[in-house]
This record gives sequence, structure tokens and C-alpha cells, in this order.
Amino acid sequence: MMFEIFYNFYGLNQEIFLFLNKITNIGLFAHFLRIISFCFNIANFAVIYILYCIYFYIQLKKIKNNDELQNKFWSGYNKLAEIGIIYAIFGLVFTALKFSVNLPRPYCSLPDVLTILDTTQERCLSSFPSSHAGLSVLVAYFIWDYVKLPVKVLMICVIIFISLSRISLAMHYPSDIIYGIVIGFVTILIGKLVYRIFANNVIKRIGSMLSRGLSTGSRKKP
Repeated sequence: MMFEIFYNFYGLNQEIFLFLNKITNIGLFAHFLRIISFCFNIANFAVIYILYCIYFYIQLKKIKNNDELQNKFWSGYNKLAEIGIIYAIFGLVFTALKFSVNLPRPYCSLPDVLTILDTTQERCLSSFPSSHAGLSVLVAYFIWDYVKLPVKVLMICVIIFISLSRISLAMHYPSDIIYGIVIGFVTILIGKLVYRIFANNVIKRIGSMLSRGLSTGSRKKP
């Protein structure tokens, strides 16, 4: 009964899926949604995060003034630490849910659904929740304070397109997406709490060791 109310929405979950799945698989729109869905794969974010950390380090090594170096290091380090903690919690929570709830994806639970995706490499019992939708919320949160209103509006549109893409590709039901977004917000709150707990001890000590290494390296330059 609870499943029928809170997941199936008394049948609306399937009806909304079938409607959106049909209208989003018209022409090139489905291919556009597939591309944007690929961009928000949880593994791709990890690669981007690591690459940005390397870029951040390279940029710091170019700074010769130690005071400027320390200021930029701590502002960037603290933000990257917060993002890393939130992302790690996000990954653990979504992985645990996907492999414990084990709800079937639409392409393997409904007959004749439309999708341009090759589903042979996908895990059928991973519908709940949508990590793509949750990750789009995380990305929006990470950049929200650094962008102007037009980009904020764009990020909201991206969240909508990501949500549509998962239905278009027959990977998630609307309820998976709704709960994915909600759980995304919850992991942000949990991650921020964990960051605050460790900010003035473990995170600060690790940062102090890294900053001393950077300062030593800058002093050795002629």
C-alpha cells in the first residue's frame, strides 16, 4: 500500500512516464537528451573533480607571493574539501539505495518502451533513485553562489532536461527522478554538516600540511 502511494502514485507514475517517454523520443531531441545525460554521469563528475584539483595546484604553483598563495590556497582548498565530502556521501548513499532497493528500470519492466540507448550494458534493477537527477542538483548547488541570474536559470533548465533525459532513455520513472532530486538535497545537507564537524581538525590539519609544502616550494624558487 505504501509503495502504491509513495512510488506508483496510484498509477500516475507509469502514465506520466509513458507520455513523456513518447514525446521525448521524436527526432533529434532524444539524441540531445542522451548527450546531456552522459555529461551528468556520476563517474564523469569524479574525473572532472580530480582534473580541477590538478589545475588548481598548477595555478597555485605559479603564485610567487606567499601571502597571496596562502589566501588562494585556503579559499580553494576549503571549497574543494566541502565538495569532495558532499560528493563522497552522495555516491555512497545512491549506490547503497540502488543495490538495496533493487527496483527495475522502465525498459525491463514495461513492454515496448522507446529508447535510443543500448540497454544491454545496463543493470536492470537500478531504477531507484536517479543519480543523474541528484547530481544535477549537486552541480547547481556547487556553482550557485558564483554565477549570475542567467546561469542560475540555465542550471534549473539543465535539471529539467536531465530529468527528461532519464525518462526518454527509459532508465527511470518520474518517481525515481523526484526522489533522486530530494535525496540530492539531503546529501548536500549531510555533507555540509560533516564538513563543519571536521573543518577545524582533520580538514585543517591536512590543509596545513599541503600549504606548508606549497610555501616551501615557492621559497625555493629563485
